[in-house]
Amino acid sequence: MATKVAIAMSGGVDSSVAAALLLEQGYECMGLYMDLWEGSNEKPAREIAKKLGIEFYKIRLRSKFKKEVINYYLESYVKGETPNPCVVCNPRIKFGELFKKARELGCEKLATGHYARIMGKELRKGADEKKDQSYFLYRLSQKQLSKILFPLGDKNKTETRRIAGKLGLEIVQNKEESQGICFISDKFYTDFLKKHLPAEYFKPGLIKDIEGNKLGRHKGLPYYTNGQRKGIGVGGPGGPYYVIKLDHGSNELIVGKDEDLWHKRVYARDLSFISGETPKKPQKIHARIRHLGKLELGTLEVKGGRAIVTFAKPVRAFTGGQSIVFYDGEQVLGGGIMELEK
Repeated sequence: MATKVAIAMSGGVDSSVAAALLLEQGYECMGLYMDLWEGSNEKPAREIAKKLGIEFYKIRLRSKFKKEVINYYLESYVKGETPNPCVVCNPRIKFGELFKKARELGCEKLATGHYARIMGKELRKGADEKKDQSYFLYRLSQKQLSKILFPLGDKNKTETRRIAGKLGLEIVQNKEESQGICFISDKFYTDFLKKHLPAEYFKPGLIKDIEGNKLGRHKGLPYYTNGQRKGIGVGGPGGPYYVIKLDHGSNELIVGKDEDLWHKRVYARDLSFISGETPKKPQKIHARIRHLGKLELGTLEVKGGRAIVTFAKPVRAFTGGQSIVFYDGEQVLGGGIMELEK
């Protein structure tokens, strides 16, 4: 009997081709669409499932998504951090709650259109360096990995689009990729924050340089992030200025020169390792501090549940709340949430 697989379908080219490839490989497939927020639209995914001749279910996960992901996103901004909600959504919602529903429907595995690879007990980078999504998956557990399929892991985007045409999926072959955060339909993320956070978090305040000199006023700290240059609103002979720190205690925006953004050490909390085991001693790794960012050589040491990463060369613009992900060659070791304070 063929293995029954659920495919998380969005209606885009990646999940559509993933489903088609699994059908070609002999799996018994069904499509699952995650209804996560108001305004979500399952129609494109349903049309693809119909074209492929597979069962399709709309899975309502709005309350779980709000509790686990949206609240996390908002709370991070309250703390003065810049969060990455996908890092939380993948283990808790997509490969957590959605897989529970898949099991209830009789499926043994869950597939997605992620560009990443699973080899035995290892999570590895996708073959397409420009589309690799392993950065977002470092919180997956061994139990989850054993139940996941990534049909596009060894493909590149051009190949995926070509396969879509070959398999008769012209309606998604050249479909534009979704950009930004899935639950924010507003043009600017600050519009979303204004709808969901008290006005006090958008109070204007002072802009100071790292020596404490007053340079101007900011329009509310949620409008800024570490390393930002445009839109600060201060200039002069000492510029250009970049955001160095958001000080929520004093409601001050601290700015400085580009050289003030470069550091060799960063700390991380909320650690997660793919193997399930925390490193007992310092080890050489490569680390990525943003999606598709450069892999930087460094040393990872874990003390008291926190990671200390010391890089071989200074790295620019660590951002509190973003993930740092550790690699050993192609293999994803794990990661954590960056903190700017010791």
